[in-house]
Amino acid sequence: MKDTLTCIIVDDDDLDRMVVEAELSAYAKMKILGSYHNPIEALSIINSHQPDVLFLDIDMPEINGIDFVKSISNLNAINVFITSHPEYALQGFQLKVFDFILKPLETDRFESCINRIFDFVKLKDKAEAYDVLFENEKIIFKEGNHVVNLNANEVIYLEAYGDYTKIVTEKKAHLTLATLSNFLESLPLSKFIRIHRSYVIAINKVKSLGPKTIDMGINDIPIGKTYLKEAKQILKVN
Repeated sequence: MKDTLTCIIVDDDDLDRMVVEAELSAYAKMKILGSYHNPIEALSIINSHQPDVLFLDIDMPEINGIDFVKSISNLNAINVFITSHPEYALQGFQLKVFDFILKPLETDRFESCINRIFDFVKLKDKAEAYDVLFENEKIIFKEGNHVVNLNANEVIYLEAYGDYTKIVTEKKAHLTLATLSNFLESLPLSKFIRIHRSYVIAINKVKSLGPKTIDMGINDIPIGKTYLKEAKQILKVN
């Protein structure tokens, strides 16, 4: 993994931009290459330095964050939206942005995002991600020079990382080149349930269901509001 990840902040609100800068100051391994008022100002340094991470507002003059991400889709950056507009969430996830954070920016929420970024980069650097083969409740993929053959019942939960999916088992985590939707379509529906845009869990690995999270034994996983009713029904929790 790189010693330092580079990033750029783009937000037309000076105060919001300063908040992101202040939060990033707590992370020695995150280096800010620039902080800009609009995407056009940032484009030159994005093209020349190809930062690892972009923290972007959505509602900005000249070009909004969503259209800007579409315009730089050839760059291999981790895109994080920080916005006051929850109505853009679906478009953001359709673009496979890494994270979608609502303002006002909270330290705990930002820390969760940064931890996920480092986790993703670490996994990606450790193993080349190959297409996944699903066969008779088996998940087969190549990790480095080794072929990994997992049984579906070993999976505790799956987490979306854009075009990638992290598979979490009791022993370790793996990164695969397959979307979370691909997994959900291929794994036995009776054993897994989607409880968030970014998470699919193994039903038989659930320890308890809280008002906003599910205890999976090794981690608490957030529940999306739109998935809560179905989760309660399937997990038989009142």
